[in-house]
Amino acid sequence: MQDSIAAVRQVLQRFQNGYSARDIAQLDAFMDLFVAGAEPELIGIGAVARNQNEWFEGAPRIREIVESDWTYWGDVRLDVEAAKITVRGEVAWLSTVGTILQTDDIQTGAVTESTLRQMQALLEDKTLSPRARLVEAAHFGVRRWREREKPAGYPWPFVFTAVLVQQGDQWRFHTIHWAMPVD
Repeated sequence: MQDSIAAVRQVLQRFQNGYSARDIAQLDAFMDLFVAGAEPELIGIGAVARNQNEWFEGAPRIREIVESDWTYWGDVRLDVEAAKITVRGEVAWLSTVGTILQTDDIQTGAVTESTLRQMQALLEDKTLSPRARLVEAAHFGVRRWREREKPAGYPWPFVFTAVLVQQGDQWRFHTIHWAMPVD
């Protein structure tokens, strides 16, 4: 049991190492940390509906958000050592806390353009009523604006939970959920 917990912690550390290095050239190798195919999910901090804004299903979609995180997001720091890890057979789950440190590059025009594209997608989402589209786009925009007004080094706290499955002798992420406190 302790060997499995240590192995899962090593996978979490490799995840942290990827987010620390943010090396796009290593993204394909990083994706080996995930179950292949359509099964895995990564649920971001703004997710409210499956396979929509910030709820990514399948390895190709997860690759897209990780690349975006590494390009546009702050400095992610997971508390790997304090992670609570439970293993039952070929399934493990964990929870920990972390911070996203605000970086100077969050102020770039590319980040602002990305935010505007996301707001536009919310405004064009015909599954929502016109009023709901306006509210969601406005809320999203104000939150992103607030994020960009914080100084470099500002630590945004979050909770990180994940489910991993053992495939052969490798533990791989099946589901990840990032959650930030409501403000």
